[in-house]
Amino acid sequence: MSSEIVKDIHLLAEAVAHAGQDEQLRAAIFELLRAAELRSADPAAFREQVRWPLILNLLRDVQGHRVELENGVTFDVTPDSRIEKALLLSSVAHPDHVWEPQTTKLLIALAKGATNVIVGGAYIGDQAVLVAKASAATVHAFEPMKHAFARLVHHLDVNNVRNAVAHQLALWDRSSVKLQLEGHLALASSVPPNSSNGTNGQLIESLTIDDYVSSQALSSVELIMLDLEGGEERALLGARRSIDLYSPNIVFEIHRNFVDWTAGLEKTSVVRYLTAQGYDIYAIRDFHNNYPTAGFPIEIVPIAGVYLEGPPHGFNVLATRDRNLVGRLGLKLVENVSPKLLLEKDPALHFPRFAKS
Repeated sequence: MSSEIVKDIHLLAEAVAHAGQDEQLRAAIFELLRAAELRSADPAAFREQVRWPLILNLLRDVQGHRVELENGVTFDVTPDSRIEKALLLSSVAHPDHVWEPQTTKLLIALAKGATNVIVGGAYIGDQAVLVAKASAATVHAFEPMKHAFARLVHHLDVNNVRNAVAHQLALWDRSSVKLQLEGHLALASSVPPNSSNGTNGQLIESLTIDDYVSSQALSSVELIMLDLEGGEERALLGARRSIDLYSPNIVFEIHRNFVDWTAGLEKTSVVRYLTAQGYDIYAIRDFHNNYPTAGFPIEIVPIAGVYLEGPPHGFNVLATRDRNLVGRLGLKLVENVSPKLLLEKDPALHFPRFAKS
């Protein structure tokens, strides 16, 4: 490659980055790229080979890009994680969610009429902010990572959310334990420091849900949502008393990287723990993406009928003691399918039927 070509490429990159500093111009280019993707012969290729590299360069010298959702909630988005990448690459200008559309709809439905909702692993508020805006419940949001926590607080503030409180703490099965954060942003796990991982990472203090509920004198907890990259079972073990007293609905992630489901999901320790407490458990079929699903039912799979083949992956599950919940919320029961919705895979296993009720 000649020096002139290299120089031209550098000038082009600088021009795009400079254009990205003008908020209105940046927004206009975002819209043009979205429209161009929809018209392209191969939208998926255009998205990764053209649209995403240009977005990265547009955001190179700015703090982020503000995305306004359909309901007016705003998020200041950076390309830091797959969650934010998905939002920046949304197929619509004003989506109705940030990440995992079916889980978002389910959480909002479960929070209706709730007094207290606990969200562990709140990240930048992609679920917590929307639940708080859609309900009268007090949302208690926990995010241990410093950078993500600051952005969580920012998004609560810019959206004038007054029924949520944020805590930079890690939910665990014991309180006042110094835990180390491992991993990057939305994929960070809280683990006890040991000789193999050292103490070079950020240390954060732990708290059990039971201790928090007691210290805040909460009269009830109707919903617990956990996305802790392997720490979900620990957090649930720290909520024994609250589970026994209040029977909260629980939504949490199970991931093959942290949970051995070789003998079936129903044999895993976290599922056995909850079923012993009288919970019915279902996998939630969802896109780990920003994908429009408005008007379509939420599909759930009984835990014994989940299709688990494929590389290590994770998905959210719903645990409930309410035998009327499925019918009351209009959830659709399906069997022997994957909860991981993947557009490029066999639709029989990986894509929802989306038959309107």
